[in-house]
Amino acid sequence: MKRSLFLMGMLLPLLGYCQSADSSSTHKKLTTTSPLLGGVTVTNIIAPISADGGTFTMQQPIVDVGFPVYKDFSVAHPILIKTGVRYQGLFLSGEQNIGDNEFHSITVPLLVNYSLSRTTSISFVGLATIGSDFKRSIGTEDILYTAGVRVGFRPNKFFKYGITLIYTSNYSGKFLIPLPDIDWTISNKLSLTGIIPARASLKYKLSEMQSLGITASFNGSMFRLNEDGKDQYVQLRQNSAGLIYDLKLSQRWKLNLIAGHTFSQRLETFNMDQKVPFEGFNKLNDRMANISYRQNSFIFQGGLSYEF
Repeated sequence: MKRSLFLMGMLLPLLGYCQSADSSSTHKKLTTTSPLLGGVTVTNIIAPISADGGTFTMQQPIVDVGFPVYKDFSVAHPILIKTGVRYQGLFLSGEQNIGDNEFHSITVPLLVNYSLSRTTSISFVGLATIGSDFKRSIGTEDILYTAGVRVGFRPNKFFKYGITLIYTSNYSGKFLIPLPDIDWTISNKLSLTGIIPARASLKYKLSEMQSLGITASFNGSMFRLNEDGKDQYVQLRQNSAGLIYDLKLSQRWKLNLIAGHTFSQRLETFNMDQKVPFEGFNKLNDRMANISYRQNSFIFQGGLSYEF
């Protein structure tokens, strides 16, 4: 399981995008206010890495934009179609071995959510991603694809869960992954959300505007590396845990802060031929890295979001 968690981490934006449709698709039957279906989130993740007798800084700026392109909640089976764009960067300050220190990726997601009943929905989700140092032209082989189907259940307004079957094709191979998720309001003060086993957060509401909790996550990203004419890719895997603080600044604005530590962290480069077969999911760690940093570090994350 540890060998494959980074793939789940790469899919967290997709699964969060998919989960968000549950509450809105049953909007007319469960709430009386207009749902906020779009939003912008700006996040920055910083980790100082001690390696080779020195320190370099790894920074990941992320911008997520999502908006509905079609919605109809007045029919017996509400439908929502949503898209957006996601930018993610990887900046390495002070690192000398990889050969480049700036990487960028653009992802375009698509969600189609259909309510089968008051308590059950089905979602079709797709992602197309280009990640590279952009030092040469982008080809079709540089586009990473993900597609998934999620069945979600909402037995009451305090509890929802689902299961997503994901197919993904990236630089390391092609994989089929089932992932369950949960969103549970345990009490007026306590809530639990998670995509098992890739992410989980347990939060305690301090007030109507603030909450504090613990969180653990597995994050990952991939980028094409164009160095000396070699066919390579950069892969980041971060498994971390820490404290999470949420502050609701207004009805639409929200601040999120995380301070934690990684318990497994890998920044590595591989030749493009370092892939595993479809049936070899547990062989991801058998690939031979060209450059590998495996040092753990503190990790700090700050995010600001606006819903519309």
